[in-house]
Amino acid sequence: MTPLERQLIEHIRRNGPLSFRDFMQAALYDEAYGYYNTERLKIGTAGDYYTSSNVHPAFGATLARAFAELWREAFADQPLILVEMGAGTGRLAADVLAALRDEHAGLFDGARYVLVEQSPAMRARQRERLAGFAERVEWRALAELERAPLAAIFFANELIDALPVHRLRRSATGVEEEFVTLEDERLTLDWRAPSTPELFAYVERCGITLAENQIVEVNLDALGWLAQVSRAIARGFLATIDYGDVAAHLYARDRMHGTLRSFYRHRLIDSPLVRVGEQDLTASVNFTALIEHGRDCGLETVSYERQAAFLLRHGLIERVAAMHGDAETLADVKARLAIKNLFVPGGASDNFRVLIQKKVAG
Repeated sequence: MTPLERQLIEHIRRNGPLSFRDFMQAALYDEAYGYYNTERLKIGTAGDYYTSSNVHPAFGATLARAFAELWREAFADQPLILVEMGAGTGRLAADVLAALRDEHAGLFDGARYVLVEQSPAMRARQRERLAGFAERVEWRALAELERAPLAAIFFANELIDALPVHRLRRSATGVEEEFVTLEDERLTLDWRAPSTPELFAYVERCGITLAENQIVEVNLDALGWLAQVSRAIARGFLATIDYGDVAAHLYARDRMHGTLRSFYRHRLIDSPLVRVGEQDLTASVNFTALIEHGRDCGLETVSYERQAAFLLRHGLIERVAAMHGDAETLADVKARLAIKNLFVPGGASDNFRVLIQKKVAG
């Protein structure tokens, strides 16, 4: 039993059941024992999962090109400001900055790269990795940026899937919400009356019709995050990169058990209630909700597409060819095989989408 599991058992014993959303919030972000706040490496071979930015530096370089194009079109000669939210180990930031330095020198001169990161452990890794760009980078809380909005490109790569979710199902008696409670002094799952009417509003707006016993995830935190980011953008763009889909596909009948997944050491784990605080919990992103709620927040959709299409449109193939050419060293072969995962069917990009939204001042 983990320290966080013992802590949650005591909390439930004293205060009653937790919504699954509150359990997931604690499991991932508890200040002392939450998954993202502990020192153990989470990303890469030694961790629990991979991200697209870990596959090959070309991912970050292609993003840099896309951002450069957006910036030149919208801001002309203003100094470039990028704001990355949930920057992980800082590898993507390093790849983006290196590509800007090497390929977009005019934008790199005077550029600012702002990182929004809650986890002290991740901030420490980011500072170490980005030491070579120390004069360009700074760390800010999203609340700080709300108080002093920026003309900037904000972006989040695989952040929304890590926000805590409510879980709903339709039973014979109506819509129920999943809670975490106790049975024989162990954590267990239970279905009860929904904790907030906001859940019904979310389901209705997304046009979700649940079959009996179908489970779906509802990410109200993503809507709150989107509103915060919108307030932090004086003028500019928000790029959201994550795995997920539109509501019609995400909540289809072939997903009767929802999309919640637990990972530990690159293995899919059956239960979210084991290794509490030591395994990753994640759910697919509902891009329909981000598009619809974004409109309410003054964010108009510029584009929405598969990640592979986005990367190819911004020159991924040409970039890889230039980087590796016809060389046949083992390192080059491995690199080419790795980069294929970003665009071939069945590869890492298959289930990822890129949503770009625009905020216009006033």
